[in-house]
Amino acid sequence: MAADEWALETTRTSAALAYERLKRAIAEGDLAPGERLAESRIATLLGVSRTPVREAFGRLVKDGLLCTVPRGGVVVADPRQEFIEIFHLREAIEGCAARLAAMRASAEEKAGIMALAEEGKAAQLSDVQARARLNEAFHLGVAHAAHAPRVAELVRNYQALFASPLILKTYSLRETGAAKAAHMRIARAIRDGDAEAAEAAMRAHLRAAAETAMKP
Repeated sequence: MAADEWALETTRTSAALAYERLKRAIAEGDLAPGERLAESRIATLLGVSRTPVREAFGRLVKDGLLCTVPRGGVVVADPRQEFIEIFHLREAIEGCAARLAAMRASAEEKAGIMALAEEGKAAQLSDVQARARLNEAFHLGVAHAAHAPRVAELVRNYQALFASPLILKTYSLRETGAAKAAHMRIARAIRDGDAEAAEAAMRAHLRAAAETAMKP
């Protein structure tokens, strides 16, 4: 095999890294909704050329995290403008994921989902970074256990918007407790192989999350 066939595509690697860094910055509120992003400034911040930044912007636009604007450029999207539509999609997609996980998950996957629910239940209200990490891991764990790659990919696309510390900071003690309890109900239904209960619990959980997100 020729040496050039083994060469790493550094531009693509840089673009992937830029994408992940920007996605995290948007999710955590470091880049605020409505903020205009310039390729040159972001490239300087990340220490890369403008090409990988341009590629990262394209992926983030596709994800709905950035929006194109007249005369070129992008701005950080405000997910609240699409909350109702997105939460309806999430309810359907993740409800399906929970149902499939109850039907298809291995014993090890079921145990992992239960463990994440237990760990999330024990997380402190003030530790929003840990809560966000565990919330994301729980939802992605359910999606992975569904053994449906297309469903899992759709779940991953929305997690950046709704599993962030920025969002979880708005939760009250009561709302946080309700979310933790919902994760336990979902996990138990999946563990028990109760597909109908798993889907119903996930849908109810996401409807409650939508109400919390839309509060004044």
